[in-house]
Amino acid sequence: MAQVSDTRTEAERAPPRRRRRRGLELGGLVIGIMAGVGVALAWLIPGRDHPSGPVALSTHPPVLVSGSAGHPARGSAGQPDPAALDAEWTAYSDHSTCADWAGGDGVSAIRLNSAQRAWFFSDTFIGPAGPTIGFSHLSGFAHNAVVVQTTTRQGISFVTMTGGGACTGPGGPGNAVPVVGPPSDEPGMSERYWDEDGLNVSGTVVKFYNNYLARRFPFVPVGSVIATFPDSQLSAAGRGNQYGAVARPDVIPLPPYTPPSGGSPILWGAAVLRAGNTVYVYGTQSPNIKIPGDRLYLARVPAAQLTTFSAWRFYAGAGRWATLQRKAKPLQPPGSGLSVASGFSVTKVGSRYWLIQGGVVSGDPDIDAYPARAPWGPFDFAAGRLLYRDPTIGLYAADDYRILYEVRAEPALSTHDTLVISYNVNSEAVTTGCKPMNLFTNTVTVPRFIAVPVGAFGADPGAPGNSARAGPPNDPRIVPRNPSQWFDAWAYPGTGCPPVPRLKSVHARQVTGKVTLSWPDAGLSIYYRVYLQGPGQPDGTLVATVYTDSHSITGLRPGRYQARVVPVNFKGKTGRGARVTFTVP
Repeated sequence: MAQVSDTRTEAERAPPRRRRRRGLELGGLVIGIMAGVGVALAWLIPGRDHPSGPVALSTHPPVLVSGSAGHPARGSAGQPDPAALDAEWTAYSDHSTCADWAGGDGVSAIRLNSAQRAWFFSDTFIGPAGPTIGFSHLSGFAHNAVVVQTTTRQGISFVTMTGGGACTGPGGPGNAVPVVGPPSDEPGMSERYWDEDGLNVSGTVVKFYNNYLARRFPFVPVGSVIATFPDSQLSAAGRGNQYGAVARPDVIPLPPYTPPSGGSPILWGAAVLRAGNTVYVYGTQSPNIKIPGDRLYLARVPAAQLTTFSAWRFYAGAGRWATLQRKAKPLQPPGSGLSVASGFSVTKVGSRYWLIQGGVVSGDPDIDAYPARAPWGPFDFAAGRLLYRDPTIGLYAADDYRILYEVRAEPALSTHDTLVISYNVNSEAVTTGCKPMNLFTNTVTVPRFIAVPVGAFGADPGAPGNSARAGPPNDPRIVPRNPSQWFDAWAYPGTGCPPVPRLKSVHARQVTGKVTLSWPDAGLSIYYRVYLQGPGQPDGTLVATVYTDSHSITGLRPGRYQARVVPVNFKGKTGRGARVTFTVP
């Protein structure tokens, strides 16, 4: 991964316990939605129906990202190595082709067998990609995908599964649709399904997805579904070909319910916890009030009946469980101080249960854990522990306007002594012309991992050896190279774009048979439309779209002309132009 040296001292880089807050703080649900929008900012690709009929697949082997035998993501002591885990996904992105995952958020892993894991993602870029080109315009994009990782004697290989439409051979075109999406007779852009937590139950991978209507922003959460995948299907795809792998799970909608206080419906599956034969399913709900974070709800169900909603029982407070969803009560008492982020986990370490999440305030660099004596809490906000602080996160140009979100414990990667936690990073940064950072580099939207010793959850978390381990910082350091040309997209509600700069002037220079127009550069990623009015062009004709600060025109008839140059941003919005008049003898 390409890095730029950082000369700031550690004290200068260390953020305060809570970074700056906006005038109106964003809740955890909104942060998750906005982060998804950030991933997809450059991609407005409509969904398409699943391809019908047989598809001729390439016989190319999967992408191999490590040539060493065994599992390179283990350190010398056999413990998980977060640097190696980071590097695997960076390498896969760098080697991605038109059918491979190249970046995405919502990351979580489920073990299929001793040699394979299924990785689930929400918004997903399909390659090719690279550290200096970002996610190329040849890439596809899907609102969710699955990547099957297989460990062999040759190393680690990856196969990407979509809902169809990815290219089926080297260099072929592709326009992948998501694994879980709206019915084929509905507009693809109107609904988005983003993955939540899941687990493997007796050979079936059970995965939760939340459904959002995207006709307007902020997106409207409408409910949850359960997708089931035979793990044999995922396993076979991981041992198959590189191109054209398709996953078509069974999808079970869950009955939506909105509490009487209003807000969003309860979205189930943000976290799942298995305790023996019982599965606890955590849900979140955004109340109809302007406070950061979501309310936390809980259901329990026998593992064998996880997909049977009528078998669920809902926590109704004071140790009681109800058969009706409308009887569910928030786990945290009023005034507890703890609300939940868009992605989190609940896991048992020792004798206590810990809710692990990133900050609910945008730009918070911390990963925290909060204890409880039972799965239904309440989780003690005052006893929360800081597990890790990412030194590259912050809503400043010096931090590339990066945010941290969707923090999850990863049992499929953890050991008895070490808990592995994944999280997602994204950047709010856009150029003057509203071009997002993901078109400059692929080093931002890749999974990140930390390894936390179980001693960090004990009586002496500060004891030697109890600190979380992380890989090297992956901050691309793009914005600090030219900070005046980058902006925080969230500072511009509605469009996510800074105002298109006014073009101050245009100059015309004539030489024999040619007129050259020139103007001052209006900013990074701004392009220009050149209009010309004169003999034969009385109304002003668009004569060129220009990506530099000059344009030459030849073949003009004698007469008086007026040229107008209009600045345009990446989304096609225009600013105030400038004019110049000249005469061709």
